[in-house]
Amino acid sequence: MEKIIQELVNTLTDDQFLEFYEKVKQQAELIKKQKRLNEIDQKFRAHGIKCPKCESYHCVKNGHNSEGKQKYLCKNWRASFDAFRNHFIYWSHLNYEQWNLLIQISLLGQSSKTISRFIKTTLKTAWYNRQKLMKSK
Repeated sequence: MEKIIQELVNTLTDDQFLEFYEKVKQQAELIKKQKRLNEIDQKFRAHGIKCPKCESYHCVKNGHNSEGKQKYLCKNWRASFDAFRNHFIYWSHLNYEQWNLLIQISLLGQSSKTISRFIKTTLKTAWYNRQKLMKSK
């Protein structure tokens, strides 16, 4: 195979050879890039991190947000997100302790009024977050 390629290269003029070289170099870069993306894909597929926009696993770590959560960058869309993006707690103003209490009290079958007293929120907030919890099952 090498001899055949070498014979073909020897028949090319300098300009043809440079053009051929540039095309081979571009193709090699595309192959390397695809190989890197596949490696990233396998790594993040194992961890379950995928882009919420396109559901691709071609994601890389991209620093931390102001709360210290790991951010990721989708290589397809160039969109940044964190791992909790589609989680039912994501847009909540309740902290984790409040969510923990809400879950435990809800599992005991208590009312929203009881939940609101324990997590120290309004009745409306307790009811709304309990509904979010129930829909997420």
